[in-house]
Amino acid sequence: MQHLQQAAPELVSACERVDLKPGPWPGPDGMTDDCLYFPETALLALSLPSSAGGFSTAQSARLALLGRHSVWSPRQALSSDFLAEVLVPGHAMRVSDSVVRAVKTPLATWWLQVATSNQHLISQMARMTLCAHKHSAPQSLASWLLMAQHNSGASPLQIPMVTLRDWLGWAPDTWQSAWGALESQGVVDLMGQGPSAKIQIKALEASGLACACHQVAKLHDPGQGSWG
Repeated sequence: MQHLQQAAPELVSACERVDLKPGPWPGPDGMTDDCLYFPETALLALSLPSSAGGFSTAQSARLALLGRHSVWSPRQALSSDFLAEVLVPGHAMRVSDSVVRAVKTPLATWWLQVATSNQHLISQMARMTLCAHKHSAPQSLASWLLMAQHNSGASPLQIPMVTLRDWLGWAPDTWQSAWGALESQGVVDLMGQGPSAKIQIKALEASGLACACHQVAKLHDPGQGSWG
């Protein structure tokens, strides 16, 4: 905290140390204010309810754990239909979002950018988790590939087929069905053979097959300068 005091004393002096008790957020104190939270010793969890987006499982989808390396805005998260809870009780530093915005320092800008980035990634995880349950495997695979293209600096993007298949963790028959559909419609090219083969996506063709989930997940891209 000493280096923060030197970098932006007006921000540090505006921070308040608060107790976070175990249980659903907001707790008894009703912490739904427009603040940024910096967990210190507490651990928070975000999930999607089981009823969201056609989930048929009894459990909710676990999406993120937020701890001492995170900056988060409950206002943003809870307005996105996430469930939030304090998994491990402890403390957090809290500062008003309006105070941070008013301070013209690189540190204040960074805090806002990190909070925005965290929210964007969590929202993206939620959208693509729902996509895997709600849409067909070919639609979801096309959306995942378009999302990968959007987030990559490489053009055209080439992804190792084995890596993507293992990462998605789909059943072999589900993967083969999705891959066969994309290949037959000219959405993908396979560069090379065997374990070293790479997938190259044809974005225009993929857009015609994919569901809209990859577009929704990009709406709050911090690179587009959005906040709130």
